[in-house]
Amino acid sequence: MTSNKIDLHIHSKFSDGLYTPEEIVEVSIEAGLKSIAIADHDSVSGVDIALATADGRIEVIPAVEMSSNIGNVDIHIIGYYIDHHSAVLSSYLEDFRQFRERRVKEIIKRLSVDGIKIDFQRIKEIASESALGRPHIAEILVENGYVASMGEAFIKYLGYHSPYYVPKKEVKPKEVIKKIKECKGIPVLAHPGTINGSANIIYSLINEGILGIEVWHPEHTRRQVDEFYEIGMKNGLILTGGSDFHGYPRGYTGIGECGCRIEDLQKLKELKNLQTNTLPKG
Repeated sequence: MTSNKIDLHIHSKFSDGLYTPEEIVEVSIEAGLKSIAIADHDSVSGVDIALATADGRIEVIPAVEMSSNIGNVDIHIIGYYIDHHSAVLSSYLEDFRQFRERRVKEIIKRLSVDGIKIDFQRIKEIASESALGRPHIAEILVENGYVASMGEAFIKYLGYHSPYYVPKKEVKPKEVIKKIKECKGIPVLAHPGTINGSANIIYSLINEGILGIEVWHPEHTRRQVDEFYEIGMKNGLILTGGSDFHGYPRGYTGIGECGCRIEDLQKLKELKNLQTNTLPKG
């Protein structure tokens, strides 16, 4: 793992993290970090809170981790320096939020047919500000004694091959890359090491306009880091890294324990400045 006090992948309570944006900022400052990005799943609700809390004491980069997929293969793309006040982005993310809610209700309905009772309002309580998803249903299944762990919940009830499974919203990576650029952000492929057939997918995403790749991530092996570093360098991609922090027990890597180098952040900034300077005026 690499860390030079720059962590560009942190989740707050506005997606599936356990910490508030305020807590993340304070923990990051205490840990001596210089720059962070709160990249919540399909949400930018925590960005302004983090910026206000930071108040110049630490750099907070506006970001969002957006979902896409190729069949059942999840492809997550982080938009850095995204215009988080964009009406286009807000509308897109709201549609995504509503779909997630409908999906959870349909899974609950299917479970109820077989006598597995899940209270939707309880799920909303657990989710709090975050977007609804299968992990919240899993927590209720554990809470209600249907399973002993969240892992068992996914194996028995929530996995892709379960009769209760409801497909995710079909979103092509190309669409997400385009949306991020439309909202003045820099699209970076998140944790490619978690994707089966990652090398082929990376090259297809390069052709579709991806501008960066997350090289340093807690789930990447040394070999994968070397592979993604080489692909990034050969193809002129921005290299990034982060802890993908969620908070224990949803993750075991602390804020700042994995990140990228100062020179990588500088290149990210240079690309952002280049984009800004080449945008049409007026």
